[in-house]
Amino acid sequence: MGRVAAIDIGTNSVRMLVAQVDGFCIKPLYKGLRTTRLGAGVDADGVLSPQNVQTTLRAVGEFREKAFSMGAGRIEVCATSAVRDAANGGVFVERVRRLGLNARVLDGDREAETGYIGAVLGCGCHGKEIFVVDIGGGSTELVSGVGFSIKNRKSLDIGAVRMTERFIKSDPVKTDETVAIERYIAQMIAQKAKDMTVGDAEMVGIGGTITSLAAVALGMEEYDPDRIHRSVLKRSDVNEILSRLSALDVRQRREIPGLHPGRVDIIVAGTIILKSLMEHWNFGRLTISEWDNLEGVLYQNLIGVDNNTSQISTKKG
Repeated sequence: MGRVAAIDIGTNSVRMLVAQVDGFCIKPLYKGLRTTRLGAGVDADGVLSPQNVQTTLRAVGEFREKAFSMGAGRIEVCATSAVRDAANGGVFVERVRRLGLNARVLDGDREAETGYIGAVLGCGCHGKEIFVVDIGGGSTELVSGVGFSIKNRKSLDIGAVRMTERFIKSDPVKTDETVAIERYIAQMIAQKAKDMTVGDAEMVGIGGTITSLAAVALGMEEYDPDRIHRSVLKRSDVNEILSRLSALDVRQRREIPGLHPGRVDIIVAGTIILKSLMEHWNFGRLTISEWDNLEGVLYQNLIGVDNNTSQISTKKG
């Protein structure tokens, strides 16, 4: 099949993976990220702002050129929470398509599924029961299953950008604001995910909030995906980091090793989401996967989960 690419247009950022796909083997060659905050204001206003649309389209165009320069013969593009929630999301997708890209909007279930598949591929969890958590900017996806057999999936509107815009008005964050976020998350779980059970599952985390927290825990001056992949965060680590972050203002958070500058204003809300999920389902630790919905999109669209999954390779580049 050769070289292919996947572009994920999220609420907080645009990301791209270029990979070599041969049979059942996905070998990542390049991953890039641009923080464009496409979903800023969508929770309150219901529309994508013209400025953020332009910034995001520019990032998508740059990634398109990068993919072609690396020899990618096909580019899969997906958009998630912000685009599906916005009244002008369809107009945005048409503008992406004018760049010559086959862009699709994933609903919550499909987004959950693609992230889960990427995590299974990346962590080699083919025979294990796992509970995958993907904390995004606009939504958080929860999926339980064994191998490629999904038992349950939920998409909750509790992303890091959405919770920050809705509840955080102070810098540093005030205690009553963190409490309000925790209460809201508890309500969302009770309303939409109360039937999810985890049994003896292992918790696996994907997405920028979780990988950033892993980098902070490791004191990483320069982000190293190989050190992040399959590393472990304990619940006590998450609690300690949240305590540190909550005491700092945005300017001070920029000085924390491992914390991406495009995430400093939303990391507290994202960390509260992870803490709340771990507490609700009583997880003491989680394993972080660098493989996520980008690899999942490639696998779903170019390989297919209906094929013989025993032949899948999780080789890293």
